[in-house]
Amino acid sequence: MTELWGIFYLLWTVLCYFLAKRLFVFTQKIYFSPIIVVPSLSIILIFIFQHRFQDYYLYTQYLVAMLGPITVAFAIPVFRYRAIVKQYFFVLIVSSSVSMLVGILSSWLLASMFNFDEILKNSLLARSISIPFALELTEKIGGSISLIPLFTVITGLVGMLFGDFLLLWMRYKNSIAQGAALGNAAHAMGIARARQRHELEGVIASLSMIISGIIMVLFAPFMISLIKHIV
Repeated sequence: MTELWGIFYLLWTVLCYFLAKRLFVFTQKIYFSPIIVVPSLSIILIFIFQHRFQDYYLYTQYLVAMLGPITVAFAIPVFRYRAIVKQYFFVLIVSSSVSMLVGILSSWLLASMFNFDEILKNSLLARSISIPFALELTEKIGGSISLIPLFTVITGLVGMLFGDFLLLWMRYKNSIAQGAALGNAAHAMGIARARQRHELEGVIASLSMIISGIIMVLFAPFMISLIKHIV
């Protein structure tokens, strides 16, 4: 029975994506974006049927596996803007490093406040980077491979939806800064939104996401161990 539900969720996800994409192209409304519609409806469906996320992830994990090559493809627009990237590369590394620290500390403190168990807590620590990087990090720190895609999608959704409002409120119209903010805060979903706003923003968001992912995978296990020891 579990396998049947797994196949159902796989077909549901693919069909829902194509329908949402057509609706988004027709309306050009951000809240009809497949990045918002598909995860939101899928989460609602899981709650309605009272299933576990593992049931949804059983076969949709093959869609997740495709995110690795897609992430590599982000390097193509980055290469076209390599002169600008070279100029701001150090700034992007610093901003991504700060983003990593803030993400780890805030997740750990909030998870500790609500007394989450160790596996759930470790899974939350990897939520601030794109899924391919998050899966790699989760294996190192002892989180749940099944839960991390859910946490990552929720983080991306919130970052994309509220990112525009925050950037508008701050009134700081700099494509480099705004692209870095969206890429670090909302990873792949932030890139999608940044590309809609401005091509350069999309490039910077792509590079920021890649840099933050690499930094997290390389240095986050040590940082997490240090935070756990101190706290």
